[in-house]
Amino acid sequence: MEARIAERERAVVEHEFRLADRERDLAEAEVLLKHHEALVAVARKTLPMRSCFSEEERVVLLNLKTELDRQEALLRESRDALREREKFVEESEKRLFEKVQQQQEKETELEQREEEIQLRQAAGGNPPGGDALTPGKFDEFNE
Repeated sequence: MEARIAERERAVVEHEFRLADRERDLAEAEVLLKHHEALVAVARKTLPMRSCFSEEERVVLLNLKTELDRQEALLRESRDALREREKFVEESEKRLFEKVQQQQEKETELEQREEEIQLRQAAGGNPPGGDALTPGKFDEFNE
């Protein structure tokens, strides 16, 4: 059980590293997008001043706008995916924590039972209403 918990913890850490890499990539894409938006904003401001563009300039600006739109859509998708992954990691950590707590509670309960059995055996017998698991007492499972 401890090995599984350690393995899950390693998986969570690995996911966190991948998420951090993804966040850096998103930050870089956001910076690039901001620069492109600034370029387009400048181009729009100068547009009224220049009424005639060459066909080549129009094609370049159209391509730039298309690329910016594509990058913006990708950025939105990446943010959504990152949110979903973060939610998954949080839920996984929560489930793992709950399972660890359950395991610890079960271990504590088993240790208490074991101590009770040892105390009964040390006392030299079963007290009235003793546990059916103690040796020497008849039950249908231990004949």
